[in-house]
Amino acid sequence: MTQSASQLPHEARSDADPLIDALLAEFVSSDASKRKQPPDLSASILAQLAAANHEQPLDTDDDADPVVDTLLAEFLPGEDNARSCPPDLTATILQRLAESADSKRNEFAEDADPVVDALLTEFVPVNPLKRKSPPDLVAPILAQSPNAAKQSSPSLPPIKASGGGLSIGRLVSILIAVAACLLAVVYLSGPEDLQNDPDDQSLIVAENVPDQPSPSELVESSSSDDPRVAIVDPVDNPPVMSDSGTPDLPRGIPLDSHNIASNTDPSPETAPDSVSPAPSTGESQAVTLVAAETAATVRDYWRTLGIQPTPDAAPAEIAARLNARLGIKLSEQALRDPQQLRELLAEASNAEQISKRWLALTTGNGVAVMDRPENAGLVNELSKSVSGKAKLDVTLVSLIDGSNQQSGQWYQAIGRRGSEGIATHLASISINADMRCVRCHDSHIGRSGTQDDYWSFVALVRNVVRRQDNRWVVAAQPATLKPTFYELLDGRQRMAVPKVSKYLLQSTEQMEDFQTWTKTLVGSDVLADSLVDSLWQLVHGRPLKPSPVDAFAPPVDGNLDRLHRQLADDLKANDFDVARTLALIIASPMAHRSVPDVLQGDAMLTSSEQERKEALELVQAFAAAVQTPTSSLDQRVEVAMRRVGGQFSPDDQGAILAQPIDGPRRSPKSLAEVDAGNASSFLQQLSVDFPGDEAALPVSWLRSIDDFELQVQHLVYLSGRNRVTPEITAAANRLKEESRSRESALSRIWWILRNE
Repeated sequence: MTQSASQLPHEARSDADPLIDALLAEFVSSDASKRKQPPDLSASILAQLAAANHEQPLDTDDDADPVVDTLLAEFLPGEDNARSCPPDLTATILQRLAESADSKRNEFAEDADPVVDALLTEFVPVNPLKRKSPPDLVAPILAQSPNAAKQSSPSLPPIKASGGGLSIGRLVSILIAVAACLLAVVYLSGPEDLQNDPDDQSLIVAENVPDQPSPSELVESSSSDDPRVAIVDPVDNPPVMSDSGTPDLPRGIPLDSHNIASNTDPSPETAPDSVSPAPSTGESQAVTLVAAETAATVRDYWRTLGIQPTPDAAPAEIAARLNARLGIKLSEQALRDPQQLRELLAEASNAEQISKRWLALTTGNGVAVMDRPENAGLVNELSKSVSGKAKLDVTLVSLIDGSNQQSGQWYQAIGRRGSEGIATHLASISINADMRCVRCHDSHIGRSGTQDDYWSFVALVRNVVRRQDNRWVVAAQPATLKPTFYELLDGRQRMAVPKVSKYLLQSTEQMEDFQTWTKTLVGSDVLADSLVDSLWQLVHGRPLKPSPVDAFAPPVDGNLDRLHRQLADDLKANDFDVARTLALIIASPMAHRSVPDVLQGDAMLTSSEQERKEALELVQAFAAAVQTPTSSLDQRVEVAMRRVGGQFSPDDQGAILAQPIDGPRRSPKSLAEVDAGNASSFLQQLSVDFPGDEAALPVSWLRSIDDFELQVQHLVYLSGRNRVTPEITAAANRLKEESRSRESALSRIWWILRNE
């Protein structure tokens, strides 16, 4: 008797599954009579299989499946009216299709590029029939590149598609962009018969410009083995001819054009003028134009700061002021005409007086020292540059490198404080470097550099400029340079290698040879910048662009830098014509300001401290003038004591009034003696800018120093002195006691220390 598989013992069945057996025992009745029998589908299945082996009727679906048909026959009722109709999903399907279309449009919108769309709208016609096909440049490119065939012969590996691939929209955008760019090039190139003539014919480059290759030479020189260099065939692209028959190259500018400005100077004149005592008529027009441009820059500076300058001073007042500064007499007519002013300044007698005062300013000596017989040759040498017989940059460099006969006397003038004094003056005159702060510590303000910059330059000077027979001489630089040791803030010693550092040179390379460095100064920008500041100080008493550490500096503004750049560029372009630059400085509106009413006459006695402060702010921005008489340090000390009501002890009084700082002992005039012979009150004139009780610090960086004595020490160094004498200390302590605040006391100390 055959048993079913379910009835066989577990070990007798190979496909026994205890889980299935458990399910069968749970849901399938053990009584066979109670089990439901499945329908007998054998006949239907056999009929369907038999029909599959014969030709299908025409209306039979090609994808008919007998199994599916059997299931349908099993579960669907045989009568049509017994069947339930499926739901109508037409609306849902159409909605889903619409959403799918919107999604596709969004996908293309994400790939859209507004630049490409703008190019297509601008250069591609809407009508496809009007679109031009781009030229086929494959053959010319391959012809110009002999190695192209060799390089293109190896088969390239197939490019593997990225996981995401390029979307259709992105691919279409790329193709359209390439086509649009090609069409734009064709469109912009224009017809070959059009000329691009500039309106200003002075911009056209002449055919035979010196040192410029001709068009044929350009074609020949462009031939190379480098396949990346594209060569233009001169036959296909002939140069456009101007009316005169010369090749018209509109993008060029003539090297000698007087109508082309430099790349940094908005001035219309850049062509160097010949330096001569009698300048040409063309130069007269150029000086007038440059003076007008600098005047416009000055007004822009005041307008930007929101400053209303004082009215113009009377010509007689301006002439008197310049006479006190330069030692020369100028006519009212010359003050109105920059060209006439230049000629007047270049006269021999005026050039001598200007040279004396410039030497006194740059060497740290008085005018009386420059009047001594031993300095006559030095003054005469500088006078040649002021009068236009020599170039100041060449003369100055010859004094520095020792090739000038007056070099020894010049070093004698700047060498009163030894090698350090020489290095400090050299850096200031030649490269406009401020070396006052970095002698003792690295500077954290402005452009002053580090201790190593200072001491490495001092070391270089010590190796070349030496003391011999009680005079300074420029010797040959030794093969092995001797270093200099200096002390850091923490007391450690450090060695400085002789050199001109990168920071001082504002360059990526340093220089270790003294003579090589001096040669770079001829015609240099840094020398022009430095000379502009010293000439400006000669007229105004302070530089145009002072160091950031300076007190009473003008407000910083781009127009002030622009003015400085205009003057420096003009000085350099005109072979360092000193008289010309001085004429531009004197012709500037800043040199023609009048003195505010509150700073003159009896108004000083009735004006408030705030009114005087506002007036001095105008003076600070070169928008007003102030007239103070020349005075000595001891006279200013006595004025300060009178103003604050302080008293010196007998020892302090004698020390201060008997010993001027950093100079020989002399017996100065007391204020009583001065006042007795001066009815206009020397005291009143001298104290016109004396700081009041509410005065602020002379320089803001003093706040970083807590100790009062150190603050005074820094002010002494800032004034150009190299030590704090007991006399200065006594005056500072007395002012600290008598002033309402430390700020006003320090401001008054700076007023005493100022140089006149």
